[in-house]
Formats: sequence, structure tokens, C-alpha cells
Amino acid sequence: MNVESRIDDLLNLIGKKLSLEELEDALFLIKAEVEKVEGNIIEIEVNPDRQDMLSTEGIARAVRAFLRIDSGLVKYPTKKSGLEAIVKQGLTKIRPYLACSIIKGVETDDELIKEYMHLQEALTATHGRNRKKASIGLYVFDDIEFPLIYGPRKPEDIAFVPLGYEIEMNGPTILTDHEKGVDFGSIISGFKKWPLLYDSKGEVLSLPPIINSNDLGRITTDTHNLFVEVTGTHLPTVNQALNIMTTSLAERNGRVESITVVYPDGTTHETPDFSPEEMMISKDEINKLSGFDLDKTGIIDALGRTGYGAKQRKAGQIEVLIPSYRVDVLHPVDVIEDIAIGYGFDRIEPGMPQTMTTGKAKPVTGLKNKVRDLMVGAGYQEIMSYIMSSPELLNEKVLRDRPLVVTANPKSREYSVLRNSLLPILLAFASQNQHAEYPQRIFEVGDVAVPDEMMETRIQQIPSVCGLVTDTTVNITDLANEIGFLLRNMGFDSRFAYKKREDPTFIKGRSADILLDDEPVGLFGEVNPKVLSNLELGTPVIAFEIYLPRDGQW
Repeated sequence: MNVESRIDDLLNLIGKKLSLEELEDALFLIKAEVEKVEGNIIEIEVNPDRQDMLSTEGIARAVRAFLRIDSGLVKYPTKKSGLEAIVKQGLTKIRPYLACSIIKGVETDDELIKEYMHLQEALTATHGRNRKKASIGLYVFDDIEFPLIYGPRKPEDIAFVPLGYEIEMNGPTILTDHEKGVDFGSIISGFKKWPLLYDSKGEVLSLPPIINSNDLGRITTDTHNLFVEVTGTHLPTVNQALNIMTTSLAERNGRVESITVVYPDGTTHETPDFSPEEMMISKDEINKLSGFDLDKTGIIDALGRTGYGAKQRKAGQIEVLIPSYRVDVLHPVDVIEDIAIGYGFDRIEPGMPQTMTTGKAKPVTGLKNKVRDLMVGAGYQEIMSYIMSSPELLNEKVLRDRPLVVTANPKSREYSVLRNSLLPILLAFASQNQHAEYPQRIFEVGDVAVPDEMMETRIQQIPSVCGLVTDTTVNITDLANEIGFLLRNMGFDSRFAYKKREDPTFIKGRSADILLDDEPVGLFGEVNPKVLSNLELGTPVIAFEIYLPRDGQW
């Protein structure tokens, strides 16, 4: 993702006068590249996993540590405000978690407010999964009457003036008429009650995760005391988003105060919590993986240059303190990568490899390339598609019920599973290209994934070739001849055969298995009219799919 900053503002936050070349070199060494510079504006590309660097403040903090201006673990003193936010019953299945903070004395001007809003949107889009897991709201602290209430309410009973508007709207109207309601309303629209955040006077702060109120959520240049809230469905994500937002604002001379969040069961959480996560890593493990020969002092210095705290422990162990805003550190390997960054990629001297090898294609790659050449020679045109698809396309629309490999937390149902067959993909492609000239002869060579509990990864990845012909009239005998052409030229002249088989994707009596040495390796047939109707295909289709050996050897 790209972050746009004012150069003078960035250098002021870094605290050191740097030439543009020196700044660019430092950014490059911490894996942030300068995309362009126009006058006083610099555009910096940041790795998507470094969500703590999606702001000028976060980038400046990283550069300060790397240049040893302010290395080591940054501490953000937090004072207890004594104020409460009360979570009511009934949100468990809707949006149950809340975390809050107060930042006083924050610098504001028109450009800074835009930057704060940009960070808010960037975090909710990435870390918050487009507001589904977490969404962030910023408010004028001085206008809020505590304690806050976060609870469910019937949509028609919700009424406030949404941000950017001057007229009051109720809940359903916000979802249909407000642009943010149109974009994100589906997150809560399926529930009978919606989450609402309001103060003790009944003044609405927001309808999470849709929109803030125009009364309390409108930040101006006169606003210096901010209230930040994060709601969501996953407590760690909510706390992490709050920590990133709060620490970024604290970099603008803000003083942080905490809020006590009270849950319906009586448990309380003091937020924000900047306590660093602790991780023990051995010196030997660091040097083995990085290829360095660093002593403990060198390791601690490298860790400090990437914003970590570190302490020497006995028996060659290093205690690493991970900042609360670093949400990308999941494993010791992530820390070791940062040690390499802190050591300096520019200091690593290239050397000759100890073992000399020559590269060559895997046998399966050679087999795939040969199949591609043969299919092109038979008059087919190659397509390439994503390995991710939808369960509706892979099963329901083609009348199948095959096991699927499902991804966790998919961004979209359209890309929520791994394809278990190429045939539905080709059928969908033909459906979307009915404007093209007929006959259409297309194929794809690619991998499919099927669940397999016997495999170490619980998934079997199988190379496959699929071909499809669609025209006003089609001939399944011609397709059988073309399959024979493919198999004979692969060296299986007398080893393949066809055996009748019924498959719901194909017309009854017009499909067969493809056998190689009496073992089924694929199937072909004329596609069922019901499948064509499901995919809105207006012409007959014949198709085949053959599964290739994973090692490239048959």
C-alpha cells in the first residue's frame, strides 16, 4: 500500500535533517520504497503486513529506530482516565467487542486530519477486513458525556445525523441512502438488532461499522482531544487496531489515557494495553537462519534498530519484546528477518555458494508444457484462471457434490475455496465469452486441490488438463478422437481406453471414463443441458478433463 506524506513533516517527525537520497536509502533498507516525489510530497510503498507503517507517524517511527535516533522499544505512557464504556447484553452474535482510548493535546491542521482519516480507512480496509473484523471511529472527546453505552437497538429506533450530512436518518435509511451504508450495510443488515454507540446523554457516536455521527464524529482544526473507539468480531484484531491508531496519534505529541470497558458478564478491560509480547529466541537459532555470526550485543543492537526491546538471558537466549503495534510478528522467523534488516542488508557481503548446481525444470513442468503444445496443435486456445473459486460454481451449478478445500476468513465468497476441477472454470469462461466467434475450443493446464487426510498438508494438489468445445452442433466422437491424439502423442498408444460412466455434469449415456492401464485418469462427455442453463450457456458443450501424475511420470 502507498502512503503519501509531506517531506518536511516526515523529516520533522524523524528528528534529523536528511537529504532526499539519504531518506530514500533508509526507507529502502527497511523495505519501504519511494514511488515518486513531487515537490514537497513523497509517496512511499509499504508492505501490506506492516500496518503500523500505514501513516507518516509510523514510517517516521521506523526510520528513527533504524537510524538509531530513537532505537529500541518505544514506550507510550498511559494514564487511567477513570472513565467507562459499558457493553450491553445482546451483541454476542452481532459485534461483541469494544476497545477505546483518549489522546489529548494532538496536533491538528487540515492536512493532518486528512492523514488521520487515511490511516483510519487503511486500517479498517486491511487489518479490519473491510470493517468486518474491526472498524475505527474518531470523535471530539470534549463533547462526549461518559459513561459510554455500546448496545443493540432495533434499526427503526436508530436516529442521528450521519457524518457529512445535515439531516437526521434512521437505521434502514442510512443503509440504503448513505454511501457508507450502501458499501458496508451488509455486515449488519441480516441481524434483527444493530450495534449502536452512544453517550450517557443519549447522543449517538456511531452506528458501527457503518458511519459516525456528524455531531460527535466531526474532527476540525480546533479539535485537540480525541476519543478513539474500535468495535469488531475478533478481540485481538480490535485491540491491535486500537494500538496502531492510538500510538500513531501519540506521535503527534498526544497524551494517552485509557478507558475501562465493562462487559455484560462483569469482566473489565483497560484499553489501550501497550504491554509488549515476549518471545525467547536463541543466539544459535538467529545465526543459523540468518547466516550471520552475531554476538548478543550485535543481536540486541539489530533488534533495537527495528523497534524491538531486547534483553540478554542465560544459555544463549535473547528475550525479545515485541511492540504492541507490530501485528505482523507471528513467529521467531519474523523476528530474525527484522534482525537481518537491523543488521543492514547493505552490509551483507555476497559470496560464492558452497555447492554448485544447475537449474532445470521439474518433470511435471515438462509434462505440462508438452500437453500445452499438443493442445495448441489440436486447435485449442489456452486460458489461465485463478486457483480460487466459489462452491456454487464448482459444485452446485455443475450438479456435483465433491469435497472442497475451504479457505479461512475469505474476503469474498466468490474466492472462498480452491478449485477441485478445471471443468467448471472453463464452462464459466465460455459463458462469459458467448459474444466471441464460434466454434470455441479452449483448454487449461493447471493444478486442482482436493482434501486428503493422508497428506501432510491435508491437501492433495493434482496437475490437470481440461479441454472444452462449444458450437451450434458438437460431436462427442470427434472429442474422443482428439483425446486419443493427445494420449498417443504422450506415448500411451495402446495403454488407454474409454469406459462408459454416468456423471451428473454430463448427459446420461454420453459420458465415459478415460482409462490408462485400466486405471481411471479422467472423464469426458457432452455437458448436461441443466448445467448449461445454470451457467446461461446457449450452445452445446463437449469437454474432457485428465488428471496428470504429480511427479510428471506415468
